[in-house]
Amino acid sequence: MTSGAGGQSPPTRVIATAGHVDHGKSTLITALTGIDPDRLPQERERGMTIDLGFAWLRLPDGTDVGIVDVPGHQDFIRNMLAGVGAVDAVLLVVALDEGVMPQTREHLAILGVLGVERGVVALTKRDLVDDEWAALVRADLSAALRKTPLATAPMVEVSAKMKRGLGDLVAAVGGVLADAPARRDISRPRLPIDRVFTLAGFGTIVTGTLVDGTFTVGDEAAILPSGRRARIRGIQTHRKGRESAQPGSRVALNLAGVDKDELERGMVVVRPGTVAATSLIAARLSLLPSASDPLVHDETVKVHVGTAEVMARASLLETNAIAPGGSSWAQLRLAAPTAVAVGDRFVIRRPSPAETLGGGEIADASGERVRRRADALASLERRAGPSPTSRLLAVLDVPRDVADAAARSGLAAAEAEAALVELIAEGLALRLGDAVLARDAFASLAVRIERALAAAHRRAPLRPGMPREELRSSLGLMPRRFSALVEALAREGRLVERGSALALPGHVPSLTPSQEAAWSRARESLARDPLLPPSPASLQTDHGIDAEVVAALAERGDLVRIGTEAVFLPDAVERFAQVVVDELAARRTITVSRARDLTGSSRKHVLPLLQLLDDQGITRRTGDDRVLVITPEQAARRIATLTRRKEVAR
Repeated sequence: MTSGAGGQSPPTRVIATAGHVDHGKSTLITALTGIDPDRLPQERERGMTIDLGFAWLRLPDGTDVGIVDVPGHQDFIRNMLAGVGAVDAVLLVVALDEGVMPQTREHLAILGVLGVERGVVALTKRDLVDDEWAALVRADLSAALRKTPLATAPMVEVSAKMKRGLGDLVAAVGGVLADAPARRDISRPRLPIDRVFTLAGFGTIVTGTLVDGTFTVGDEAAILPSGRRARIRGIQTHRKGRESAQPGSRVALNLAGVDKDELERGMVVVRPGTVAATSLIAARLSLLPSASDPLVHDETVKVHVGTAEVMARASLLETNAIAPGGSSWAQLRLAAPTAVAVGDRFVIRRPSPAETLGGGEIADASGERVRRRADALASLERRAGPSPTSRLLAVLDVPRDVADAAARSGLAAAEAEAALVELIAEGLALRLGDAVLARDAFASLAVRIERALAAAHRRAPLRPGMPREELRSSLGLMPRRFSALVEALAREGRLVERGSALALPGHVPSLTPSQEAAWSRARESLARDPLLPPSPASLQTDHGIDAEVVAALAERGDLVRIGTEAVFLPDAVERFAQVVVDELAARRTITVSRARDLTGSSRKHVLPLLQLLDDQGITRRTGDDRVLVITPEQAARRIATLTRRKEVAR
């Protein structure tokens, strides 16, 4: 397997066959391409396709078309489903000698569920029937296709054995593919693995149809859901070495660092960190009208998504049962983690008796539980909306970065950025630091914060507010986003910051009448000798003024609290500071003993007061002395601010 000899890969298309067993799908592919898609010995022995086969074709305009040949027998529907997910069109094969058969109808139903809207109908074995019989089969087939996406698909009569009609069929395929939209590249490549094998001299090879992004030789890759890491040693498309693989192409990756036995169909090769496996997906689940029985709440089903097949329980969110032809929002609890993305389509089947029931399109793959609530269902409806702005807005229910929001809404990064610009311009979303948030979600979050603060004020009326970290933890927000939220609410005047606490603007720590009376007595005690005040412990013992009351008094400006061991009346602090500043202005330095003598205080009380002046940037300690570091006028203003009583109503 060569690595990059072929250079940049040209755009390619992928089609899949569909149709009843023994209607000549593999024979037709061999006639068209010269490649026999039946690669297994038992397939060639039995003359029946069992597993997926692969071939390729170059159209006259130079377009390369990868072909996935699927089995038609009902026993191998699981293999058929692994091959038809990420295709641009379908080649529906109906043998003219038999016409529409059970698996024809089941395959049509599956194609409808998976959203395959383009295709060509190949009417095979034309050499075995006359014109009248061929016309009858065409009429019957037209009736069967009437309510399907292939109702207007071109029909081409062919005979692989006689090599008749093959050119017309190739032209019809080219015409259908010319109208197919280009595969999107959202820089999040995913290769659902449909085959794993080894080649001598190369090691492990995986194949699949690449979606959502580009892989390049040398890229690091992750294998989900196992999380194993590997390196892409080589890339091939249609057995030609490529430097890179483009979305929408059939790709073989030569992986270094992982063994064949560690891989299997259903796993997904991704770029590390871009996709996560999940065990919970939410979608609007639709049942086919042909379903034999309703799907009931919590019923076990098989989910086929990408190339994976996994058991799941269907938790219905709107009803207790979905009748045939009906639909309901549902959350599928997968038995094993599976790598999927928003927008992926899937099929559900009843395991016993085996039956295709329906399917849907994933609206949420975050792994978060969805409850039976009107707001949750409304959010899912928005996530399934038709426009990028509606889908993006639906996932901005909490602050998210743009990359996370884009992944949750199934948008490319450029689509998400454009949608966000539009939402912000319309006032429907806003930025919060590194995140974005819907305006309605911001309003709801603001109300939650106001209610939390109000409750905190009721619980602890003496405290200046609710601790920031306690509020942040209760909201489950990252620190940076919480800070941005607080800043936004502070700008709007909906809260105030008080150190490490947050409060409603009107909140003032308030004392009860008995606490006010106790404070009146304690203030008299403090005023008797302001620079030799009683300790906080004495205030509690003698007057019932505990630490919480002291904090409230300090918050409203009735006390100056220095650490936990000293409290002073504001006037005492102002007097002390003025004496010290005057002394420094006159003598340039002051010692602890000199400050004690000048103020008539004690060393025990002078030390915290001098430290307060240091902390306020008025003085600085130099050895055993203090010096003045600002002008006396500046010092006076700082002390006045420190000791000014809060202008609040009590």
